[in-house]
Amino acid sequence: MYSVFFSRIEIGMNLVTDRLKEIIKKNSKVAIFPWAFPVEIDAKKLNDEFFKKGEKRYNRYINELKKIGIEENNITICNCYSDSNEKLKKIIDDSDVILLPGGNPEMFFNKVVHDTEILYYIKHYKGIIIGESAGTELQLKRYFITAKNNFYKYFSFYDGFGVVDDPFYIDVHSVNNSKYLSKLQKVADDKKKNVYAIYDDGVMIYNRKTNNIELFGNVRVFKPKKINLI
Repeated sequence: MYSVFFSRIEIGMNLVTDRLKEIIKKNSKVAIFPWAFPVEIDAKKLNDEFFKKGEKRYNRYINELKKIGIEENNITICNCYSDSNEKLKKIIDDSDVILLPGGNPEMFFNKVVHDTEILYYIKHYKGIIIGESAGTELQLKRYFITAKNNFYKYFSFYDGFGVVDDPFYIDVHSVNNSKYLSKLQKVADDKKKNVYAIYDDGVMIYNRKTNNIELFGNVRVFKPKKINLI
């Protein structure tokens, strides 16, 4: 029951290849949910354009999975438009790993919660969940997006899938800007929880059963400041 949190999978994978090989078997079945598209599309465009086999976005994820020994014929690309809810549930039940790619988190949330109604199956998944960017943030019950990373250019909190029930917060695509980092510290102080800033060259692995956290590469932790009462 691990959650893997990437900002950019093609940068972070080399940091955790050996570790993931320890927790993911070579013959594992992987289900990819490439549903974080920027605007609404359809079944044909998802398969033939957005996540077309052999093209850039498809290869970006498949090639990284191959690094940890996953065979392409064990990977299923899920289509929220053409796959029935029952089929999606069976794919999840039969899989060992779920991969949640990056993109538009609000679109992704809508597809899982409202359009396909598979939230329960993802939320209570017992296997390994690999997330990147939006797919990282959405694993939390509540997550925030900074103004820099938000399409709407403002800071805000949103509902996630609740796979991880908010023992901490995560920031993705973090940058070394004093104003930016002070905002992360403020979130930690206000919410009384640690904020893990995962830079593009950082990765976090969380054991959902033991709550153990492993940090790799460029990850910074912002802890709530203690207030001294006089």
